[in-house]
Formats: sequence, C-alpha cells, structure tokens
Amino acid sequence: MSLGRRVFTAFFVFIIVPLFVLGTVSYLVFQHVTREKYEEQLELSMNSIGRNINNMIKEANYFSDFWVTTKDSVQSVEQSIGMGGAQAASGEDPYIQEMLERQKLSQRVLLTYPGIKSVTLYGNDGKVVNVRFIPDEPLPLEKLQANPLYAEVLKKNGAPVWIGPYEDRLLTGENNLFTQIRVLLDIDTLQSKGILVIRFQMNELNRLFDFYNTGANENRRYLLVGRGGTVIYDSGETLAGENFYLHADTSGRLDLTESYESSKMDFLGETSLVSVHNLGDIKRLGTGDWTLVTVTDWDYLTGDQTRVLSWVVGITIASLACALIFNLMFVRRTVLSFVRVAGAMRRVERGDLTTRVPVTGNDETVILAKGFNSLVARVSELLDEVVREQRRKRKAEMMLLQAQIKPHFLFNALESINILAVRNEGRKVSKMVQRLANIFRISIQQKEEIRIDQELEHLRSYLEIQKFRFEELFEFEIDVPESLLHCRILKLTLQPLVENSIQHGFEGIDYLGKIRVSAAEEGDCIVFYVEDNGIGIQQPQMALFASGGATTLEALYEEAAETGERRGLGVGNVNDRLRIHYGPGFGLILCSAEGMGTIIKCVIPKSAN
Repeated sequence: MSLGRRVFTAFFVFIIVPLFVLGTVSYLVFQHVTREKYEEQLELSMNSIGRNINNMIKEANYFSDFWVTTKDSVQSVEQSIGMGGAQAASGEDPYIQEMLERQKLSQRVLLTYPGIKSVTLYGNDGKVVNVRFIPDEPLPLEKLQANPLYAEVLKKNGAPVWIGPYEDRLLTGENNLFTQIRVLLDIDTLQSKGILVIRFQMNELNRLFDFYNTGANENRRYLLVGRGGTVIYDSGETLAGENFYLHADTSGRLDLTESYESSKMDFLGETSLVSVHNLGDIKRLGTGDWTLVTVTDWDYLTGDQTRVLSWVVGITIASLACALIFNLMFVRRTVLSFVRVAGAMRRVERGDLTTRVPVTGNDETVILAKGFNSLVARVSELLDEVVREQRRKRKAEMMLLQAQIKPHFLFNALESINILAVRNEGRKVSKMVQRLANIFRISIQQKEEIRIDQELEHLRSYLEIQKFRFEELFEFEIDVPESLLHCRILKLTLQPLVENSIQHGFEGIDYLGKIRVSAAEEGDCIVFYVEDNGIGIQQPQMALFASGGATTLEALYEEAAETGERRGLGVGNVNDRLRIHYGPGFGLILCSAEGMGTIIKCVIPKSAN
C-alpha cells in the first residue's frame, strides 16, 4: 500500500470511523430505548382496547341472549306465525298480519339494543320475518344454508357466530355490518325454532378508537383484521375490506396469532412500526380469529432523534472538514513528494529510464528528487553500454553459426564433384558446379534475411547436387504457395534440415527415400514442414531433444565432442539461429520415431519483402 493511502487510511480508520461508529451506535441505542418504551406503552393500550372490544361483543351477546331466550319472545314469534297462518286461512289479509308481526318485533328490538339495524328470523317452517331500520334485504335461506359458516351455527346450537364486515359480504349484507347468526331455541325444550340473523352497527368502535387516537397518538392507525387477513375495520377509513398482507411487507416477521408482537416494516409504502394483538379472549364469544393491529409512523417515533442526530452530524462534518484541510495543507504535501518518487521508481522498473522527478520547493524532499534523478541517469548510461555489448556479441555469434554451416556443406559438395570427376562425368560435374555457384551466390549475400523464393532456389540447387551424388537414393518435392514467396526468411534455414534427412535419415535404407518440403500460413506465422520417410531418430536422442538437453548450439557441440558424432548438429544450429534472430516462440519442433521417418516443423514470423 502506498504511503499516501496509508496516511489516508490511518486518518479514516482512527478518526472518521470512530466518529461514525459513535454516532451510529448512539442513534441506534436511543432508537432502541425509545422503541422499547413506546412498545411497552402501546402493549398496555392495545390490551385495554382489546378489553373494550370484548365488552362490546359481550354486551351485544347479552342483549341477543335476552331477546332470543325470553319465553315471551319465542311465544310471540310462534303466535305471530300461527296467527298469520290461521288468519290467512280464514281469508284475512296476510299483509296486515305481517305488518302487525313487524311492529311487535320492532318494539322488542328497539328496547333491547339500539345498535341493532336489522333482525331476520328464518323459521323452521320456511317463513322469514325481517325487521330493519336501514335498507337491508335479508339473505335467501337457501344461500344461508349453502354458506360454510351455516354448519358452524348449527353445531353451536344457540351460541352466537359473529362475522365482521367484509369477511363474508354475502352474510354481512349490502351495508357490510357486524353480523351475528345463531339458532333460535325454545326456552323450555331447547329445541330449534329457526335461525336468527342480527346485524349491528358498532358505533362504539369509532368512539373507542377516537379516544385512543387523540393528542400525541394522532399518528397511530388502528385496524381490525379478521379471517384470511381481511381488514374489517380501519380507523383511517381506506383499507376496510382489503387484505392486510397486500399493504404490509411482513415477510414472515409478524404472526397475527400472537398475543403481542411488533416489527418495523413498510406499510402503504412508508416505514412504520406495526404491532399486532390477537383478540383471543373474544373468540369464545363467537367471533372469528380477529386481531388488533396498530400502525405508527416511524418518522413520528424517531423525529426528535433525527433532529438531534442532524446536529451531531453537522458538527462532526465541520470537524472533519477542518481535519481534512490540515491534512491537505501539511501532511499530504509531504506525502505527495514521496508518492511522486515512488511512482517514478515504478516507471523505471518498467524500463522507462527517461523518467525524472520534478524538483520543487526548498526542503529535504528536493535532495531526494535530485539524488533519484542522478541515479536514474547513471543507470541509463550503464544499460546503454550493456545493450551495445550484447549487440556486438549477438552479431559475432550469428557469424560463427553461419561459418559452421558453410564449411560443412562445401566439404560434402566438393567431395561429390571429385567423385564425378574421377568417373569422367563432365556433364554432371558442369551441372553440379552450376548448382554450387547458385548456392554460393546466395550464401555470400551480406543480408541475414532473403526472400523465400531465393531460399527455395538455394534448397533446390542443394537437392539436385545431392541427387547427382546419391543417384536414385531419394526423390524430393517442394510445395510452397506462391502467396508466400515474397515473404522473408533467415537464409540457410531449410538446407541444413534437408541435409539432416539425407545424411542420417536415409542411412542404410533399402527403399526409395522421399523428402517433402511444404509451407503454410498460420495466423501471423509461416510454418515450413520438412518430412522424410527415413529411419527416424532413436528414442534416447529424441528424449535428449525433448528435455532441452541439446537445444542450444553449445550443448550440441559438447554432445558431438563427447560422442564423436555430428548427427543433429545442423538442426541444432538452425534452431539456435532462428531463436537468436527472431526471439522466443520461433524455431524448430522435431517429431520422429524409429522406423517411422522424421518431421521437422520450422516456425518463423510472417514479414513481407
């Protein structure tokens, strides 16, 4: 890590981070304490609200019990029904009888509980009597009996079953009122006389929640959630009838069946504290699994803390700004001097010896910059001397390699001409001398690289000379695309490879040897293949090549001196010349097996003439 980063990291870790952690921890602790105290108070309030709701339902049940189980009420209903049937049989107007029955029932209802808005009696004989104080059509008996709650009503046999608004719109009617359904019993025989459906308008709920939502609690919202998460009451008057889970991002954090639980979450798109209190006590009064939910705006809870935190953050930022100014004016200037020197050193490491450090100021950093510049200048001079020496050494080595090839080939060619002269084959001597002249015309050129067509002419002359010498020992084929003939190649590259095949590959064979020289373009390289069907190379020698034990000219010479053989010397010579001239990645690849022939792959870069 750089010095500048270290200084900044230390400043960040030991100053900024502690201040940030201190502020964050303080904020979270204050928030946690405030939330705990608020939740304690809220739990007491919700328990109190739950008891009030319990009393409301219990009171409604009391009035319903009184009216249903009073013998006078049951007899009145029986008389009303019987009288209506008798008078209908005697020809009296049934409409008048129904009006009388409604009048009697209305008087009893009004005296019983003013919150009752409609009462419907479904007699076992099929007659339906309905009293209503608001527009409210009774539900047909067939639909009532088809409802899943009807079986629960029959099972309770007189005990009430409550349905909250919107829990079942078919049962709660067009006004979505609290609805109670129960079996009508004879007080003496406890036999069923029919089904009683009573709808209540719970105005007490509005008064109750208004009482708990005044003053400092105006930011609270109260919900009653019934079966399946349906909101049956909303103090905000917007969510009644909707599903609670669609508006609260509970994500499994709240269980509506818990006696009390609270969690921070998004409600209607705003961060809120949502608390639930299951009203399990009123379930025995006939209600469903109702839950009281309180929603408190989170900004309301943390408003004072946010203001205090904003002041703390402002003061902290001002302090940090002063510290940063001090860091920039005094510390960073010195650090940047070291950073510039370090950056210059990295550029020198990458080979840029022209790098210099600007000399500014009049302090100790000036001495450092001047010393660095002097050192780089001296290193640059020394490297230039080394480069010049390497070039001279490389040129001398190339000349030595070429000198090793020329005497070797000249000796073989003169030996062949001498044999033909002894045989008095003057025409063949003339052709061989002509071919030898072509070879030397190319060899004496001062250029290190020649065109491929010139190299192929040199190779063809050499092969024809060898054909004269060895007569029918071998035949050859040269297949190089014309598109590559204008490219350049290091001279005297292919001839030593072919010479290796003739001198060693065809040694002792009793069949016609074949040599094929081909070339192809592979990407940015030109690849030559020199193939023969000779005796191949023995496994020990191939292992020596594969392991790199004889990949340099020096190693090949050492091997030849120890074994007394020159086998492979030309191949190693060419390989070294190619690597010296073209660099790593170019040279020869040898593939051979005893009795299977040899393939030499020569890879050079593609370069136009």
